[in-house]
Amino acid sequence: MGLQNQLTDISTESIPILMITLIANCVACLRSILFDFFQTFGLKSVNVFDITTNMYQLDDSSCDSVGSGLTGVIMLADQLNQNRAQSYKYEGGASSSSSSSGLDCVVCLNGLDEGEHVRKLAACRHVFHKDCFEGWLDHLNFNCPLCRTPLVPDERVAFTKRRVAGDVLAWFGSL
Repeated sequence: MGLQNQLTDISTESIPILMITLIANCVACLRSILFDFFQTFGLKSVNVFDITTNMYQLDDSSCDSVGSGLTGVIMLADQLNQNRAQSYKYEGGASSSSSSSGLDCVVCLNGLDEGEHVRKLAACRHVFHKDCFEGWLDHLNFNCPLCRTPLVPDERVAFTKRRVAGDVLAWFGSL
């Protein structure tokens, strides 16, 4: 009598959800046990995890397929932060004398007026309006709008791709 009253509290629609959850947990536990068993006998998984660097060791094709979109977003965030930090108020002819772009912003084609926030690129020394350059970066252009000098070295992009791909695989591997 008491058992029937308790069973009516459980919805019949929730039983399949509970079964799926139970099966998923069993599969996860079985996967963990099998990986531990294989590691005990010296067999390694497909993705080799390096304990010293705390990252997965990946080839270039894995990095390109896993982390390319996230790498662009990370590079964009870094460049936008640099644009905000390295911008300054334009003071006339003093800062444009070393720039081959003259007194014009190549992005918007307007002149640089005194007191406007501008950014001078470190690699090529070209000067642009801060907001114009942010718009340029928003299109994931990581080079100078005038001479196409890269803002980020290729080695740094490759390292970030490997790091992001390793982090993504580590996150999914821990599930």
